[in-house]
Amino acid sequence: MASAAAAVAPAPQPHIPTILNASGPPPGHSVTVGNLQTFILPDKVSDTEANRKLGKALVEAWQKDGILQISMTPEQHSLYKSANYASRRFFGKPYAQKAACVDSQTYSGYIASGEELTDGIADYSEIFTVTKDLELDEPRVVSKWPCHGRCPWPDYEMQNPMQRYMQSLGGVGETLLQLTELGLGVPEGSLTNYTQDGWHHLRILRFPAINKTNGKGKEGRGIGSHTDYGLLVIAAADDVGGKYFRSVQ
Repeated sequence: MASAAAAVAPAPQPHIPTILNASGPPPGHSVTVGNLQTFILPDKVSDTEANRKLGKALVEAWQKDGILQISMTPEQHSLYKSANYASRRFFGKPYAQKAACVDSQTYSGYIASGEELTDGIADYSEIFTVTKDLELDEPRVVSKWPCHGRCPWPDYEMQNPMQRYMQSLGGVGETLLQLTELGLGVPEGSLTNYTQDGWHHLRILRFPAINKTNGKGKEGRGIGSHTDYGLLVIAAADDVGGKYFRSVQ
């Protein structure tokens, strides 16, 4: 997928809004279906007219919809597939093996379905959180900085693809922030100066089939309505789908 020109990918024509049936969204909710604005990112960002135009389009999409979509390169898609395979392999392990993957200093590792709450109701997601993975002799680890230290990986087969995928997403994030600076017309570094050696982290989630939950949560609800935290959130989902968001409009 060529991206040197930093062109905005042609936005697909939106679907006519359709109310989903009761088996789609969580009980008591109705939603409409539409296409997100989709963009192709450049390999490198420089202060060109094309990149300024792309940056302004990104900002406008965020202001209009609160969310946007970017195209993956073949390499990024390969990394995603490897990470997704490693995720399925890990969550398929016995509970005792998963539950052993925790760390009290980094707050990384495994969280069982029903352990996290949103609005006082248990979420059905199983989670493996990856925080800043640093060697034990690193000064911040020695100083007992929270969320800094070793990630309790179950094995190399999980660690390698996840770290490669996380590094790739970090690069995507930097590109998005650089383009956003151009789109906002602010000096270079206005955003990216805050993300150098930042506390990037990854949340790997798995949701059970609706007929195979542990009964701790609410029927038809995988995770409760919430706002994400951090400067920028980049999410990917498998073909099952199920992500809903509230429009800015």
